[in-house]
Amino acid sequence: MIKRGVAIPSDRAKHRLPFLPLLRRIHHDQTGSISVVTVFAFIFLTMVLGMLMNVGRHADRKVKIQNAADSATITGSTVLARGMNTLAFTNHLMCDIFALTAYLREARDRNSESLTPEILAKWNEIAPEFSDAPHTKFSDLAEGIPSKTPLERDLITAFAEQNAMVSESLLPVMEQILDFEMIPEFQRALVIALPQLSVTAADEIASRLGPSNRGLGGGEAMRARMWRTNGEEFEAIGSSGFSQMPVADPIHDISQRQPEYFSRGIRERRDAANRYLNYLNSHMLRDFDEHAKMSQYSNLWRGFSKAYLRQLLEEEYPDSNVPYQIRISDLSRQNEIETDYMFVGVSYWERMNERMPGLFSNPSQSVQIAYAQSRLFIPRGRLYHDSRFSFPEGVFRHRVSTAHNLMNQNWVSKLVPATAPAIPQIIQSSPQNIQVSVPNLGGVNVEEFQQLNTH
Repeated sequence: MIKRGVAIPSDRAKHRLPFLPLLRRIHHDQTGSISVVTVFAFIFLTMVLGMLMNVGRHADRKVKIQNAADSATITGSTVLARGMNTLAFTNHLMCDIFALTAYLREARDRNSESLTPEILAKWNEIAPEFSDAPHTKFSDLAEGIPSKTPLERDLITAFAEQNAMVSESLLPVMEQILDFEMIPEFQRALVIALPQLSVTAADEIASRLGPSNRGLGGGEAMRARMWRTNGEEFEAIGSSGFSQMPVADPIHDISQRQPEYFSRGIRERRDAANRYLNYLNSHMLRDFDEHAKMSQYSNLWRGFSKAYLRQLLEEEYPDSNVPYQIRISDLSRQNEIETDYMFVGVSYWERMNERMPGLFSNPSQSVQIAYAQSRLFIPRGRLYHDSRFSFPEGVFRHRVSTAHNLMNQNWVSKLVPATAPAIPQIIQSSPQNIQVSVPNLGGVNVEEFQQLNTH
């Protein structure tokens, strides 16, 4: 309705008029606009926080899995180094038993004692000849010799009886050890078990450093395995038919170099057994060497005990109880070290669940892997400074054996740069007894991999 040029609103129009000021006020009013910005900022910060959490967790897991790989590798190789030292120790023990058996056989038979009465009797016979000597030093022997011979006879009897009693209880044990070749059998079992012991120790270290609730393969934690640098997984017997350890059995080794192993083992056994027998005789016969020389008992004992040792080595056990040997390789020295004395340890850990998986995802479906490389070696003596001399003239090295053989008990292990050419192959190989999805490097060659290698 229009009255005098003024539009009079209808009832519906009157109903809408109160909202018009509100609409005008909303257009000009900025109250609450910060809330909208806050919502978007909160969403953005949440995304950033999720990203930071993911990055932090990935970095933390990278450090943990690498530490686990380093620890597992050095642990596994330390087991191997201790195994090498055990083989060296048992080689020495075998030679020591030969020497002790020869000593105890003379103690049992008492050959030296049976000859001394005649020698002492001859001394008593010639003692009166010294009574007319012009010098007191010699004339006193006429009374001194008869007074000393009974003392030497008593000393010989006491020594012989004591050693005979020891021989009665100990000699059968020594001879049984040699008869049944107990030490070589132990060494063969040790060589077979060492690779598995190494893998078990490495796996245990990894599981302790990488616990998991869900685990890998159904409730397991981080795992680790040892590999050879030719790409073979560490196990008891390799594909080529010989032990994974760089050692050879001089009796049962099937290689063409068996005669060389045998002859070298026979030579080492003879030298070490004689050295131990000489030491044993020098220690036990010290009183006769210093105070009871008339009877020649110490010289007689040495002669008979060495004869028994020669009989043991050359007649009774000429081709058994031979010390283990270092395996000889046709490779160059550097290639031999890389093939026989270097090992790669790999740790495997479950793929991490991402925070906010709707926004962040891991394109890789494989487990996380880290690796390290170790080496067995015999170190040189450490440097030290002798305070009696000025520096640097007073700097010397400790005297330790550096011989590369299994008569040396100084084997150790250390981590070295992981540069083995077979590492890409190892990373892409599934270990035995572990259900894991290993990564696929997409045909990356060794040169390209070394450019990415951070070791």
